[in-house]
Amino acid sequence: MPHPSTRALPLPARERGQAAVLQARRRPRGRWTAAVLAALVVAVTVTIAVQSNRTADNRAVIPPRGATGDDQLLISVGPSDAPAVLTVYEDLRCPGCAQIEGLLHPTINRLQDEGKLRVDYHVLSFVDRIVSGTGSRYAANALAAAHDAGKFREYHDVLYSHPPASETVDTFGDKAVLLDLARKVAGLSTPQFTTAVKEGTHDAWINQVQHRFDQQSRIQGTPALIFNGQDLLKDPAHPLTPERLSELVDKEASAPKSPAAQPSEASEG
Repeated sequence: MPHPSTRALPLPARERGQAAVLQARRRPRGRWTAAVLAALVVAVTVTIAVQSNRTADNRAVIPPRGATGDDQLLISVGPSDAPAVLTVYEDLRCPGCAQIEGLLHPTINRLQDEGKLRVDYHVLSFVDRIVSGTGSRYAANALAAAHDAGKFREYHDVLYSHPPASETVDTFGDKAVLLDLARKVAGLSTPQFTTAVKEGTHDAWINQVQHRFDQQSRIQGTPALIFNGQDLLKDPAHPLTPERLSELVDKEASAPKSPAAQPSEASEG
């Protein structure tokens, strides 16, 4: 059964002007249908007005250990020299993100383990602004703390296998839920992880990731999966399935390297 369409809740009057200026750029994509290993994945994009102001966080910005990209705003998972790179934009309160992760994560994990794929994650938190709440930010902070512990992929899979029923259900706004789910990942429930979740160690970093996303206009919703400059969820001629992703990554991995990537004979030995 597909998830119900995401719908906007009315904003307070003082926020409507700011939302209009943003022209409702931020919206989760809703309603996914997918038969395991075969079916089409269809996104229905629903316009949602959001507010641009957020609670100030004057704490130091602490990126998770090993964060990459400009200003260390990405979490990269998989071999750094993988021949194929998938860039993912997602919000942990987004049901569409949970459905696409449920469909693809075994394939993504396999391709990473084979050394073919690196995934660069933009961990967003704008659903908290759309329908109010704290679950996007709390879950993103917990995921960043899991990355500190070397458990990003495992905890990421657990969170997306226990998603909120909809954007309006702020399940992850209860940090006890996040800590309880961490117990499903061997070795994650340490005092350091618990402290990071409870104190919001990476909250200011999460805000910075979202702020950078707000400054761009190319990506209009979540989930978005960018491969070689194209959003794989916006190609109706080639619906995204595990087989399709494997085909694209295998093609990239088998492509001959450009001459510039090969060491010249003069530079060797």
